[in-house]
Amino acid sequence: MRLALKIIIIKDILKYTYISVLVVLSASILLASCKTLQIEKPRESYLPASLEPALSEFPLQIEIDLKKMESAVNKSLKGLLYEGSQLNNQDMSVRIWKSSDFRFTVKNNVIEYKIPLKVWSRFGWKMKKFGLSVGDHYEANGNIALSYKTTISIDKNWKLVAKTTPNGYQWIETPRISVAGVNVPVTPIANIAMSQSSGLITKEIDKALADMVDLKKYAAMAWTMAQQPVQFSEENNLWIKIIPKDIFMTPFSTSGNKLRVGMSLSGLVESYMGVKPDTQKTIALPAFKLRASTPQQFNVNLAADATYEKISELARTQLVNKTFKDGKRSLTITGLNLYGSEGRAIVELDVIGSVKGRIYFSGNLQYNPEKMAVEIINPQFDLKTKNALLKSADWLLHGFILNKLSPYLTYPVKEDLENLKLESNKMLSGYSVYDGVSLVGTLNTITVEKVDLVPGAVRLSANVKGNVVLKIDELKF
Repeated sequence: MRLALKIIIIKDILKYTYISVLVVLSASILLASCKTLQIEKPRESYLPASLEPALSEFPLQIEIDLKKMESAVNKSLKGLLYEGSQLNNQDMSVRIWKSSDFRFTVKNNVIEYKIPLKVWSRFGWKMKKFGLSVGDHYEANGNIALSYKTTISIDKNWKLVAKTTPNGYQWIETPRISVAGVNVPVTPIANIAMSQSSGLITKEIDKALADMVDLKKYAAMAWTMAQQPVQFSEENNLWIKIIPKDIFMTPFSTSGNKLRVGMSLSGLVESYMGVKPDTQKTIALPAFKLRASTPQQFNVNLAADATYEKISELARTQLVNKTFKDGKRSLTITGLNLYGSEGRAIVELDVIGSVKGRIYFSGNLQYNPEKMAVEIINPQFDLKTKNALLKSADWLLHGFILNKLSPYLTYPVKEDLENLKLESNKMLSGYSVYDGVSLVGTLNTITVEKVDLVPGAVRLSANVKGNVVLKIDELKF
């Protein structure tokens, strides 16, 4: 009986020992099959990246308010304009006053106007009748409108030159007297009014334009302002600065009561990310060049940064805890990070499953205009990762994980680009440069030119086109 009991106990001990050995062996096999990788991280480094300057042009909108100019000239022409006697070697005296204010009619660079004048005249007449000499003096009043035409141009010294010429007259009220047989010398009086008034009137018109509109001052102001850095985007800390090359004069134009002086500036528009760029020595205003028309579109290269953390966070929402299977083998992703090395994007993956540890692969960045997204293409395992996998998990080298990850290696940038455009347009809704001088415009099209890896972010270099005007509304009369 005791012998039988001992035999049973021994069998139970052997049974449990056998099971324990099987458990240990199974665990050992499992641990042996699940390789823990220790791979050195690829060195983080970045190639120089810059925003190429864009050759651009934009108009300088200088407007002359014709109503204000009318008012200025009308104020200067008041009271008695002319008084003379013994005119044309005749017994004739004439006095001339401006009878009321006049108005301009403008088309491009030509101003036309009629100035109403009140004319008093005193003339003597003599005649012989029946051998006797008869004569007397008479006075006559009338109203006449003198017509003028002023053509505007600009000389090489930036002076606005006005050439005013008389363009005839029209009697509003012809001078008359009631003495029978006496005719008022209407034509000589009109000629005197025209000749004596024209000098004074043209002088005042020319002076108003030349003295009150200092084009060189405003051209120099715009030229200097363009060289000052302007913050285009606070979010991206994006600055632009213009290196001006040429300034152009284009034909005058009119819109309503505004006379627009045609000017435009061309230069290289440079963009900077980060700190405000240094202001270099100011380039002096050159002589202007003539051209037929003003530019239609402003052109600038800007940049927007999508941070690695922002891109990684989006990828994590799609990939973390996701398991990829290949037959009996599987990988579950537990972590992901992105950075740059020697011009390529490095994807850092933490995995568990048939392989445990951290693996690295790299790819080229590419912008897909149809998707408006940045993609990592041609993914390849890092060399050190590849060497480690050759020893312990070469099945991963056959494209299993990379092929399945490729659809997830995309980051949409439409929102980033729209935000860049929105922020820029907000700034251009009325950016005050100086008192009375502002940048006004709208950026409407944006095209990604290239994608770069920079410290901390993927940089989208985009060309933006729109209408931007340097508006000067300081002109005063």
